[in-house]
Amino acid sequence: MKKRIMVIEDDPVFQELLTMLLSKEFEATVCASVEESLPRIEAGGYQLVISDINLLGMTGFEILDRMRQSGLLETCPVVLCSSQFDAATKEKALSLGAAGFIAKPYEPEAVLAMVRSLLA
Repeated sequence: MKKRIMVIEDDPVFQELLTMLLSKEFEATVCASVEESLPRIEAGGYQLVISDINLLGMTGFEILDRMRQSGLLETCPVVLCSSQFDAATKEKALSLGAAGFIAKPYEPEAVLAMVRSLLA
């Protein structure tokens, strides 16, 4: 059975790219907002969340915080991604509990390597 990944991304181009990249090996569900994805994540069944940081409404940092507070990070790691790939943004993501950070635009092999490593 394929491992399940929740992708939270509001840009249709990046949604399509991640879906195409991940769907060969994993079951990827794409949501355009944290508000749409959070009830699904809380219901369980996902082994990994990949979330953009800069989203309308809640940010990727906020979903990370919510998942940490509810204990979901223990069973479902979160990888944050952003076109802001300065050291401070990456450090903030990791210090808040992210299992990894991916810079946009995505390097397909780097994304797959991180996902495979986290789901191994």
